[in-house]
Parts: sequence; structure tokens; C-alpha cells
Amino acid sequence: MGKKSVFTRRWKWNKRAPLRGFYNLWLRLFYRLLIRHKVVGLEHVPKSGPAIVMINHVAWADPFVVLAALGRPIVPMAKVEVFEDWRIRWLTAPYGAIPVHRGDVDTQAIRSATEVLHEGGLVLISPEGTRSETGGLIQGQEGMAYLAVRAGAPILPVAITGTPLLNAHLKRLRRAPITVTVGRPFRLEAGADRLSREALRRLTDEAMRHLAAILPEEMRGVYR
Repeated sequence: MGKKSVFTRRWKWNKRAPLRGFYNLWLRLFYRLLIRHKVVGLEHVPKSGPAIVMINHVAWADPFVVLAALGRPIVPMAKVEVFEDWRIRWLTAPYGAIPVHRGDVDTQAIRSATEVLHEGGLVLISPEGTRSETGGLIQGQEGMAYLAVRAGAPILPVAITGTPLLNAHLKRLRRAPITVTVGRPFRLEAGADRLSREALRRLTDEAMRHLAAILPEEMRGVYR
């Protein structure tokens, strides 16, 4: 079971996303000016149609780097704690991030993400559910597998390296070297199995192995 969210109220998705385009401009500017970036496998990003963008998570900047790197609008799923924090709520809520109340099956978040996918959009998920403190992959949570099977959407694995050193480079007024590696999209097939906890665990581990395969060996963690 993943870490349980602590929140003051149930947060709802702002589908209108009134400032997403504006914030994307600033994200791309940040990406070009402050990061010495390298994107590998960009041709694997579908030009149109739905996909779940699955990332590893080792630093605060990971989702922001991916939002700027793939060349298509992306709707991120974010833990509800960022909506509770007044310092960053102004960014996540009007950007149209989908709030996720961790620790329970968040049917509201699943419905919102399914809606984005059915409309041909991209949804960004960190299946680990929290930042890895070791730098390597930790066990993925089952929500992403459930969403992928429910929506019939492909999963696009995206591996990020270099972000833990971003702050140190910025303090020295240097552009941080960060690499984004995009793997081939794949689908999870539930077959005749019911979506039991055991089946979702198996599918989750299958997806995480795809992500591990495009990470350096030292970052594969429990999926090494």
C-alpha cells in the first residue's frame, strides 16, 4: 500500500486548465536556458492519440522536465499534497493537474485521467507514487495498471537522469546536464484475468520492467 495522503478537503480537477499554455511557455524557456538537455527516442512519442506517460521520480524537477520535453500537451497527475501547499497551488491547479488522493482507490482521479485518454490526450504518471530516496526505482503502485487497462491506452516509458544535481548546478550558474530517454510504447494485456489485486500487481511489475530497461543499471532499484 502506498503512502496515504493527508488533506483538508477533496480536491477536484480543473479541466479548463486556464493557464496551461502560459505556464508551458515558461517551462520551455526554463528548459532551454537552464538545462543542457538531451532527449533520446523522441520518435517514440505518438504524434496523436492517447498514451500514459510513465516516469521515474527522483527529484522535484522530473515532471516539469518531461512536460517541456515531449512536444505535446500533457496532463500530469499530482499528489493532493501539492494542492494543499499554498506555495505551489497557484501552479498546479490552473495548470489542470489531476489531484490524486493516495492510499485509497481514487475513483475521481481515475475518471478524470480516463476522460483525458478517451479524448486522445497524454496523461503523466509517476507509478512509484512518491520520490525515490535511493535514486533507484521503488515498487510501483497498481493505479497506473488499472488506468491503462480500463482506458485501453498504451504506456510510454520515459526515463529521467541528472535531475538530482539540478539545484547544485543552478547555484553555480551552470546549465544542468539532464537526459530524457523515451522508450517504445507498449500495452498491458489483462487477458481473461479479472483485475484482481494480484493481476494488477503482475501488470504493474511488467510495466515497471519496461521503465527499468531504459534506465542506467544503478537506477533500476528493485527492478534491477
